[in-house]
Amino acid sequence: MPRFAIAFLLLFTCAGRVSAEDWSSTIKTLEKSIVYVESDIGACTGFVIDAARHYVLTAAHCYAGEQDTLWVDRVMATVISKDTKKDLLVLEVKNLDPSRPALRLAASNPERGADLMSAGFGYALERPFFRQAHVQDDATTIPGIDGNPYISLDAAFVPGQSGGPVVNLAGDVVMIVQRASETVGIGTGAPVIRERMGRFFAK
Repeated sequence: MPRFAIAFLLLFTCAGRVSAEDWSSTIKTLEKSIVYVESDIGACTGFVIDAARHYVLTAAHCYAGEQDTLWVDRVMATVISKDTKKDLLVLEVKNLDPSRPALRLAASNPERGADLMSAGFGYALERPFFRQAHVQDDATTIPGIDGNPYISLDAAFVPGQSGGPVVNLAGDVVMIVQRASETVGIGTGAPVIRERMGRFFAK
């Protein structure tokens, strides 16, 4: 086999291994950050955004209103801020472990084709799902829904993942799980989350 071919195969193999190891490290962080959100209407996912202030971010559609009671990891939670238009909800969870890592917002939306990973308690199971996907559009508009440009992925989310983070390889949140069809996952990107809820993230 020609030397350049051998070198190419070695490079390709090593690159694959590095990528797998990087996602494995990211998953370990996500496992510590994501939380199981329960309400009177069902189950969702959230993630720590400021452990010192006991703040968690999830999707607003996981909360039915003032008559609805929310629990995060079996602890009653309090609504701090709700943005129905952008489907964002910040919760305060007393006695949240301060050592749990708070996820950071990405500086900008990901580019089309970028590798991402979603995390959440799919089907309300005991252990979270981690699903890899690629960005197919970074500015999707949906007729009949507000002018918010969404990010769309080439893989659907699973019921129960709503409110969970979607992160890049660095572990930064690029979007939040909100909507899905059988083949597409859609969510609000980091710039919109920062504009509406950035003040609740750890500095």
